[in-house]
Amino acid sequence: VSSFPAESKILDPFCGSGTIVYEAKRAGLAEAWGTDLNPLAQWLTEAKLQCPDDLTEAINELARVLKENPVAPSVRDERLLFYFHEQTLREIESVSQVFSGLSPYLKGCFAGALALAARGCNGYMWTSSTVGKNLEDKIYVPFFEKFSAKVKKHHFPVSSNGLYEFAQHDARSLSRLFGEKHFDIVFTSPPYFDALDYTAYYAKILYLLLGIDSGEVRPTLIQKTSTYEEDMRQVLEELVKVTSDQGKIIFVVGDKKTKSGVINGGEFFSELLHHRPDKVFERSYTGSSSQIFDEINKTSRREQIVVWDKSKW
Repeated sequence: VSSFPAESKILDPFCGSGTIVYEAKRAGLAEAWGTDLNPLAQWLTEAKLQCPDDLTEAINELARVLKENPVAPSVRDERLLFYFHEQTLREIESVSQVFSGLSPYLKGCFAGALALAARGCNGYMWTSSTVGKNLEDKIYVPFFEKFSAKVKKHHFPVSSNGLYEFAQHDARSLSRLFGEKHFDIVFTSPPYFDALDYTAYYAKILYLLLGIDSGEVRPTLIQKTSTYEEDMRQVLEELVKVTSDQGKIIFVVGDKKTKSGVINGGEFFSELLHHRPDKVFERSYTGSSSQIFDEINKTSRREQIVVWDKSKW
């Protein structure tokens, strides 16, 4: 992101936790937007973009929230005992009942602390991205300590004069929101095309805690193998509309394993648009948060960077 011209307007249509938009702000680009339909994406992205300049402000807010919302004598939703120690859950619920009133930064830290507490209550046998075996006898994890640690650990404020925003919007209709030729660069990692459920794992726990019906969120997301190709074709056509005549569309994609073999992500996306990509790069890497799966599969992870350059069309 730091290599893009400072006057660039950049879009990440599947922004997830908002890393691209945050890095655009950090690099001082003129404008950056992240869009996504997943509520969790909004909380995480806005937490990064609206991190307070003064850490004391966030610490004082947390102290006030904990003081004004004492721990209940019993849990409100016993279904969540499947994931947490009872005392940990009571502490979590004392905060979740006022979640809507938290600042954007504290909302993001709460989501992170929730995932960390769930891992701890189950002996850290889960990875950072997947839920593993549930311990029958849960381990008590002091949630308030985890929450406070997250608030301090993730405090990386960035000051910039540009425009950096999140919009909860469908990537299949971006031109309705932004009009035509608004962006110079699209930079994104699209949803995995192996039907990964983006409302599962830690998101499922958070939605259950906050009373959000994941069954209503799930159908709005692009995660069905039967419609994936057509959905992504629509997305690419919209991205062509919202980028300038000199714009670039950059996708970071991966391989898909099937019963009959491996589908190369770069090749798959190269066929979706009437203009073929101008460049496709590939790299292999290990040592990521998914290294446990690299070891199990005895393979290195591969990804392709697919670039459409409209200035060459």
